[in-house]
Amino acid sequence: MNIQHAILGLLRNQSLTGYDMKKAMQKSPFIYWSGNNSQIYRALAELEDEGFVSVEVKHGEASPTKKIYTLTNGGLEQLHRLTLGFPEVPEIRKTFLMQLVFGRNLTQLELESLLEQYSGEVKGMALAVQDEVSSSRSTPYESAILELVMENIRQIYESELRWIDKVRSVALPLAPVKYDTRERGRHSNMKYNKVRHNERDYIVVVSGEIRQEQDGLNLVAACAENGTNKVMLPAACLSEEFLQLSTRVAGLVLQKLTNYNIKAAAVLDADKARGKFKDFLAEANRGKLFRAFENREQAESWLLEDDL
Repeated sequence: MNIQHAILGLLRNQSLTGYDMKKAMQKSPFIYWSGNNSQIYRALAELEDEGFVSVEVKHGEASPTKKIYTLTNGGLEQLHRLTLGFPEVPEIRKTFLMQLVFGRNLTQLELESLLEQYSGEVKGMALAVQDEVSSSRSTPYESAILELVMENIRQIYESELRWIDKVRSVALPLAPVKYDTRERGRHSNMKYNKVRHNERDYIVVVSGEIRQEQDGLNLVAACAENGTNKVMLPAACLSEEFLQLSTRVAGLVLQKLTNYNIKAAAVLDADKARGKFKDFLAEANRGKLFRAFENREQAESWLLEDDL
């Protein structure tokens, strides 16, 4: 990206500080910038020397000194010249593609985890694009161009999500099913036992705590290794991270279990289910794959009831 082109374009409709430009570049989905602050201020100094921008220094008693930059007539002509430059071919550089190509030893669970994380990031970016709006000072032509640009970007994200679904359907079934327990040990300190009750099986966490999203996949793997889709989560394995909604651990882990149709029963002390987490449990308990109980007997009865 030509940093001077971006700066002149941002200054076309309004005067800005260097900090304002940095925020605008970070937010914009079509201005590609390395994130180097010194790059902006170096480019501004060059543009000022060339007469393309003017600068006004404002001193405030209660606020720090600000430099406010304004586009000059010469800067407007330079912006026009840069805009008429030969269009560059889009670069396709996705680190995720490298992860896939070099991930020949990934198991199905590991590949699914990567795809889910990448899908979430793409969906987040697609959602952020919706916030871009036209300036009130835009002409009908400028508004139309901006909307078309945003449409182009949205289509890119939508296409990427369709491609992720295709990877799931084509490549995921070909990945090895076996889960390396040594790899699991590097991610989790949890240990499990297989419990047989009235000729029905489930696994129960006997040590360690659920602290991160990856632990959800570890629970899925433990179920797969033991030939069951049921898991008991005693109070001792529910970490503070799990019980604090701000960490999102509970939601992410339960979503993992739901994705793989794992039925989970949690035993939770009543005094720990309070505030927003209590509301979260009330909502989660409406589903068919998760329930929270005050004692293990109730949890076990519900966990195995569909086998009766």
